[in-house]
Amino acid sequence: MSEAKETEIQEELVAEKQGNSYILIGVGGTVGEITYKLVDVDTWVIDHTFLDPRYRGRNLGKQLLDYVVEEAREKGRRIIPSCSYALAQFKRNPEYADVWEKTKKKYSDVYNSNRISSARH
Repeated sequence: MSEAKETEIQEELVAEKQGNSYILIGVGGTVGEITYKLVDVDTWVIDHTFLDPRYRGRNLGKQLLDYVVEEAREKGRRIIPSCSYALAQFKRNPEYADVWEKTKKKYSDVYNSNRISSARH
């Protein structure tokens, strides 16, 4: 079992931007994704984050979130963290405060596209 775990840890993962998403690709295909959509010219909604359970616990979801946050900073955009993962990370990490578009509404699922990615594996 430790040999399989060793292989998993050494697997090279590549992040690619595809439209309004970042996809994390491993040897077997897509292992994670984060998607966002435009609310208006200055605001994005992160509406979906997914990471294959075999790849969880490695901080990969946060890395995907960081790609979106960095792009938002570069373009002067604000972010509404709609999916539950993004919202939890925004609440936990003050480094996202500069891009967080806060409103009086609860964020999680308000803008969610209910996208299902299990077919992408």
